[in-house]
Amino acid sequence: MNSSGRFAKLVLAALAVVGTALLAAGCSSTDTMFPAVHDMPAARTETTLTPDEVKQATDSLVSERNHLDSEAQSQGNVQPVAATNAPTTTGSIPHKKSAASAQPAAQQSPSGVNAYAKQ
Repeated sequence: MNSSGRFAKLVLAALAVVGTALLAAGCSSTDTMFPAVHDMPAARTETTLTPDEVKQATDSLVSERNHLDSEAQSQGNVQPVAATNAPTTTGSIPHKKSAASAQPAAQQSPSGVNAYAKQ
């Protein structure tokens, strides 16, 4: 074998060793993107809001919204934000209409059975 053939085999072997080392180093990386399965976050240092603090914050937000609505109306804006049926407090659930009151009066019978159901 000539020296150029040996040199090529030596370079090829060195590249294989370096490539294998790089692959192994990439697999054993310690700074991963995701935490380990059983890692739990640290305990909270802040306490949750009391009901009085929640009410105070809600009232503050409502008053700020009303203030911005009045500014928008004075500048000629047609529809204020408060007129979009937004709840005045957080966490409120609007009451749904009953099925009988949602139907037009022409379709309701005195017994409460829909006219289409009788057919």
